Amino acid sequence: MGFIEGLIFSFVAGWVNSYLYRKYLRKRNKDWIVFLAAIFLASIWTVDILIYFEIIDMRWLNFLPWVNIPSMDKGKYFLWNSFVVFGIDFKIPHQPGMEIIASFLFISYLFWYYSGSKLGKVIHGYKPYQQGHYLIYRPVKRFIKDREKRLEDS
Repeated sequence: MGFIEGLIFSFVAGWVNSYLYRKYLRKRNKDWIVFLAAIFLASIWTVDILIYFEIIDMRWLNFLPWVNIPSMDKGKYFLWNSFVVFGIDFKIPHQPGMEIIASFLFISYLFWYYSGSKLGKVIHGYKPYQQGHYLIYRPVKRFIKDREKRLEDS
């Protein structure tokens, strides 16, 4: 996966993690959100670093007729041209100094994950009893039943 896809996946994973945390995990253990974030980010960073240092050879994608990954700097070319698999090739060659930008992009996965998590909490609510903005899309009858059930349990 390329840099752009890594940023998108990090944002979406943060969103999903905030939903899972509010819906299922907060009732059991509050530390699950940090554990899931660490596992996800470590796995994404590991895969991207292995591709960047060409331990995972991405030239296997050349079997697709629209993909042409060159033999020089194939991992770096794949990461900088993220949408080559979808037929969009920006043809960004690797140049000196791009390692600094790449390291900032790797670090920014953390911030994209965090922003996805925070936006997900706004939509889904911060606590199990909060509904967030997701309440707009829920049927009113179901909300009333849930509220009555919570009142009976209290």
